[in-house]
Amino acid sequence: MKNRKTVYFWIILVCFLGGILLAQQYLKQQGSGLIPGAGGDFTLQSDKGPVSLSDFKGKVVAIYFGYMSCPDICPTSLWNLSLAMNMLTAEQAEQVQGIFISLDPDRDSPRAMGMFVKGFFDTYIGLTDTKEVLDKVARQYSVVYEKVALEGSAMGYVLDHSSVIYLIDKSGVLQYYTPHNTNPEKIKEDLLKLIESS
Repeated sequence: MKNRKTVYFWIILVCFLGGILLAQQYLKQQGSGLIPGAGGDFTLQSDKGPVSLSDFKGKVVAIYFGYMSCPDICPTSLWNLSLAMNMLTAEQAEQVQGIFISLDPDRDSPRAMGMFVKGFFDTYIGLTDTKEVLDKVARQYSVVYEKVALEGSAMGYVLDHSSVIYLIDKSGVLQYYTPHNTNPEKIKEDLLKLIESS
């Protein structure tokens, strides 16, 4: 019985890790484009209380999943989105809402997130919640992530995660995603498509 349980454990583990690798490979190979079936409404916590995606009907929404302690990829992604936003006219930028969702609720409080995102763009909103709620939203958006321990580091751990900017149209439907290293000019073009589509 014990040996059978061990075999089941390894089968489940291999399937789980394989799923993460396939999802990461998929995101690397695809460029800006549609994600069939992904997306949907959610409610998470900001420094000013609950925020839902549906609160922004009538606006284009750009969402990025990461965490505040991320050493390089998250800041690069948020900065590229900020550069794209700054390429828009003031009228166009008012039609876009940027959202940064932290997958690290143990370290990133809603209050800290609220201050953090303002360093990138003054209208950005920072959101987080319990791990259970975040896991549900991550599944909705095909986000893969896992905690990786850092031996002997003051940080304790980092999060390995898919790095994608999700672009949602004015009706709340996910339309495009762009990898974190996408040129800001390309992000701007995708934003404009959604701004001008309605």
